[in-house]
Amino acid sequence: MAQSRALVITHPARLGDSILSIPLHRALAANFELHTNLGESYRFLFNGFENPVNFMPPLAPKSIGDLMREAKELRSQNFAAAFILRPSFRSALLCKLAKIPQRIGEATEGRGWLLTHKLPYSPDLPEYDRMDALANLVGLNTDKTTTLTATPESLDKALEKLNGATIGLVPGGTWPEKLIPTETLRSTIHHLVALGHKVAILGGPGDEVYANSLLKEDAVNLVAQFKLPEMAGVLHSLKLLITPDGGLSHYSVACGTPALIAFGPTPAKRWGHFNAPHKTIVAPDCKMERLTFAEFQPHVDEMLSRIKN
Repeated sequence: MAQSRALVITHPARLGDSILSIPLHRALAANFELHTNLGESYRFLFNGFENPVNFMPPLAPKSIGDLMREAKELRSQNFAAAFILRPSFRSALLCKLAKIPQRIGEATEGRGWLLTHKLPYSPDLPEYDRMDALANLVGLNTDKTTTLTATPESLDKALEKLNGATIGLVPGGTWPEKLIPTETLRSTIHHLVALGHKVAILGGPGDEVYANSLLKEDAVNLVAQFKLPEMAGVLHSLKLLITPDGGLSHYSVACGTPALIAFGPTPAKRWGHFNAPHKTIVAPDCKMERLTFAEFQPHVDEMLSRIKN
């Protein structure tokens, strides 16, 4: 007997969202013929799944015409359920217009009336718990775990490029208000080097502008030198990652590499990682510009003491 078809609508271009949705995708793939709009850059995250996942276009209609066309196409595919992880009104409306019988998501953005199974929005509900709660709405459970491995090739490349560096530092990201201040990072590098550590500066394409002011420091510049799947090799080769809230923080946790994660305006209770060996901190008044090195150093030293043990 053919399995019922389920659809996941997530943000197709966010690394962190994609990683944190892995447990839900895995549970759904075991119970449905699963389709997801996950972006092409992040599909490697599902390579280890026992059950196949089918990939779709972004499903992000810009106009009413696009919305109606996409709804008609989805309706023709006879989905039994849609898990609407992306917190947008339009995504829920799309599934309603597509006449998908079960529409599961958070009652946010005024879209609760479009959903058949819904959770109240809570900034304090950790993201893995949110994924599990959404699965619970249709009688399923997730394992709330994500383990990403590295290929031998990516490990070899990482060890060569790291050139002995064992602590990674992330200066960039998508949202400037979420970034650790440059002077705090510069002082952190000086502190780590004085203690005998070698630091690597990490990031993807576009992060060069944030890394440039740190390049004169005694650090290895690896910004934009690794493709996303290869970053698993880098993270597995490090003893510690120091990072703002963002995709690489979740990637590090999924690889099992200790991460010191600094949060500003984003709800840390929802998106942070509080279980050892990781540590999540919140900038004073949730404003990253107030995270001075004096505020940051005790947390850095605590993480260093952990990795020595």
